[in-house]
Amino acid sequence: MKKIFLSLIILIAASASAQQAVERKQQNLSRWNIGTANYSGITAIGDNRYAIVSDKEPQDGFFLFQILQDEVTGDVIHVAVEGFKGNPDPKLDEKGLSIRDTEGIAYLPHTNTLLISGEGDQAILEYAMDGTLTGRSVVVPGIFAHENIVPNYGFEALTYDSVSQKLWTVTESMLKKDGVAAGPKNPKGQNYLRLQCFDADLQPVAQYAYRMDRGMDNDFGMTYAYGVPALCALPDGRLLVLEREANVSNGYLSSDVYCKVFIVDPNNEEAIDGSTDFKEFDPNKFMTKELIARFSTKLNPFVHTWANYEGMCLGRTLADGRQTVLLINDSQNAFGIGPIRLKDFIKVLILGE
Repeated sequence: MKKIFLSLIILIAASASAQQAVERKQQNLSRWNIGTANYSGITAIGDNRYAIVSDKEPQDGFFLFQILQDEVTGDVIHVAVEGFKGNPDPKLDEKGLSIRDTEGIAYLPHTNTLLISGEGDQAILEYAMDGTLTGRSVVVPGIFAHENIVPNYGFEALTYDSVSQKLWTVTESMLKKDGVAAGPKNPKGQNYLRLQCFDADLQPVAQYAYRMDRGMDNDFGMTYAYGVPALCALPDGRLLVLEREANVSNGYLSSDVYCKVFIVDPNNEEAIDGSTDFKEFDPNKFMTKELIARFSTKLNPFVHTWANYEGMCLGRTLADGRQTVLLINDSQNAFGIGPIRLKDFIKVLILGE
C-alpha cells in the first residue's frame, strides 16, 4: 500500500509540473490580405516585427512582417507585410528558384543580422537586414554535410537564445548513418536526431541525442513526412521542439497533419558527438522531453483546416506575464486541385506559468 501511495504522489507531482500550453484557433492570413507563399520559418526581431522565410522564392532572403497580438487573449489581431529583402545575386535552379531552399531563420540582436538555414545546401548563412549576405556563416560539423542527409530532410529548424547566446539547429529527419527514418519503409520506427548547438561566434560547441515519438504504422498516403521542422529557444535556456507528421492521402481528401510540441532542457542533458552510434546508444541518454501541446489539422470534404506547420518563434508576452508562441504553416503557395486550396495559417500557443 505504501508503494502504491508513493507512486500516486510521484504521478501527481509530475502532472503538476507539466507546463501545458493553451491552444488558440488558427487564423487564415488572407483575413489581412496576405498573399500565399511557402512560409517555412519565423523569428521575432523586436517591436512586433518578424522576419519570415519562404522556401520557394526567386531570391533567397526573407519577408518582414508586422504581427500584433491581443495583450489578454494572445490572438493575432493584425498582420501586415512590410516587404521582401533578398540576396541580389542568388544562385538559381532551372526553374528560376533559389537553390538554397531556405527553411529556418534566427535573429542575432547583438549584430542586428539574421541567420538562414538552407536545406538545399545544408549551410547556415548570415544576412544583413537589407537581405545582402554579410560573408559570415555558421561552422557546420561535417556530419551534417549535404551528402550525409536524406534528400529534403536537412536543416529546417533554427533558433537563437539571446540570453545564453546559443544557436540551435537539427535536421528534419535522421542522417543516413543513423538509420532508416520512420515512414512507409520503417513502420512503427523512431527517428533519432542530433540537436546541434553553436556559440555566439557561430562555432559548434555541443550536440545532443533527441528521440522522436513513434510515427504511423500503416495507412500511409501518397506523400508522408515526419520530422522536426522547427525549434524555439525560451529565455531560460530550454527549447521547444515541434514534431510534425503529415500524411497526404491518395486523392487528397482524407489528409491529416499531427503536431506535438515538447520542451527539452539541454542544461540537464549529457552531450554526445559525431562518433556516437545510435545503434548501440543507451536509450536512457536521449533528451528528456515534456509534451506541452498537441493538435491536428485535416483536409476532407467537410473540413479544410489542413496546415503543415514549419515555423515557430516567441510571440508577445501577455498582460498576465504568460509567453506566447507563434506558428506558421507552408501552404505550398496555396496548393490545391479545383476549388480546394491549402491556406496560409498563423497559430498561437500560450505557455503555462
